[in-house]
Amino acid sequence: MKLPKLKSLTFVTVMLLVMFLCHIVPADPCGMVPPIYTGPGSAIARTGLQQTYVFFDRDVESFVIRPGFTGKVDNFGMLIPFPTPPAIRKVPDNVFLQIKNAIDPPEVVVDLRPVRMLAPAGGGGGGFGGVAEGAMVEEKEEDRLEVLNEEAVGMYEVAVLSAGSAKALKKWMDENKFQYPTGMDKVTNEYVKLGWCFVAVKTKVSQKSSAEPKPGQRQVNPGMPAGASFDGAVQGLGFRFQTKDLVVPMRLSAFNEGEMRNVVYLLTRGAKKIRSIPEEYVVRQLGGRELIKNLNGPLPLRIIGGTEKNIPESRRKAIDLQRDPTRFNGVAKSLFASDLYASKMFAQNRDSLSLAHEKHEKELLKVGEHFGLRGPDYDSLLESKSNDQSKHLFDDISGELAKMTLTVVDGDFPREVVANENLSFDGFRMARARNSAKFYDAKIHGPAPEKTGIRISAVDPWRQLEKIVDPISRPAIAAIGVLGFAFLLLPLSSLRRTKIKDNG
Repeated sequence: MKLPKLKSLTFVTVMLLVMFLCHIVPADPCGMVPPIYTGPGSAIARTGLQQTYVFFDRDVESFVIRPGFTGKVDNFGMLIPFPTPPAIRKVPDNVFLQIKNAIDPPEVVVDLRPVRMLAPAGGGGGGFGGVAEGAMVEEKEEDRLEVLNEEAVGMYEVAVLSAGSAKALKKWMDENKFQYPTGMDKVTNEYVKLGWCFVAVKTKVSQKSSAEPKPGQRQVNPGMPAGASFDGAVQGLGFRFQTKDLVVPMRLSAFNEGEMRNVVYLLTRGAKKIRSIPEEYVVRQLGGRELIKNLNGPLPLRIIGGTEKNIPESRRKAIDLQRDPTRFNGVAKSLFASDLYASKMFAQNRDSLSLAHEKHEKELLKVGEHFGLRGPDYDSLLESKSNDQSKHLFDDISGELAKMTLTVVDGDFPREVVANENLSFDGFRMARARNSAKFYDAKIHGPAPEKTGIRISAVDPWRQLEKIVDPISRPAIAAIGVLGFAFLLLPLSSLRRTKIKDNG
């Protein structure tokens, strides 16, 4: 099988990838595709929560979506407007779970009650190309359509389009087997008048034998059973684009049937709320320093049936490993660092909206799609490479993250508000009294349940002292502390006696 020509892929990288393919147990290449069943089916509709991550700083915005849908496979597709052409990248499927873990880290639970086992740990990009060849330009402006970029991103075929009208956009999408939703011409034409472009997305969701989308594919329904449909979330996509104002173009989503409950994770300078959306939908706000602590610090420890001194030394090393936050929120850490670094670089040179490791990952995706690879094994490989390549970014950018605020907005967005205007934002600081997991735990989208035991958020200082002065006992350490305090008081008492004597 001929390997795709990828200029920036090194020989070592390709060989490692081939070795990986040869040694892993073959995963279902449809492992990341919603499950298929044959039944009566229905028109495509949203299902479950619509979760959106939004970042904005230095005139650069980034947002990530992983929509949930139910309906007929041959109706699947997305159309998203943007003020400027975006850089597009695939994001790990667990990105929103990891963002939630960054807000409310899962706990490592140690149960010391008799006849109980140790509980497990809880919680548990590419660039924008030039104008493509063959761009269609007609005599009338309203019939104009220009293809700015076409590429395959994971399981998707993506086209970035500049259209002169909704009619021209629909015509191109119909001819190229993209699904153009009905009833939204008015909104689309409004975006056209503003000079916005559109990202058209389609995917092939099918049985294992026919679910191998390749660059340049143009067939949405490859001989599937009549009435085939799916339920679940599709692969996540990230978009990064230039804009003077923070705006989330969600208007076209109002034309999808189904629930309108949205959860928006907004990373910006200063606390925010969504204009025209009730203030009580702002359920959490975390300052950058608290976010850094959650991303870098050990996971909280909950001890049931005892205290830390009751934990045998033989178990403490294993607990330390379980408290490593990387596998629970490393994706979120990489996401925040990449967006901050990309905005910083773009502000300096106005060159590219994509980072080197994001471009490299897209090339690996092309190799994976060439071999029909999808699923948790391959996704973990790409995720680990991306995390390794972005680790140094976090150190460089942590000072910038400290200036940011992560706001969580959760609620049933009024359909008419979403349909009539892009989401815009105002400054807003929520009441401190309800800004905690007690009222809204991000992992469960609601109040945290009551828990028993002792919660330790950071490393126990007693334990650190034991490591430093072992085998000195705790009473001895306490006695040293008292003596030290007494020695501090001696000069003060001597000075006081001197003053009394002078006054006498």
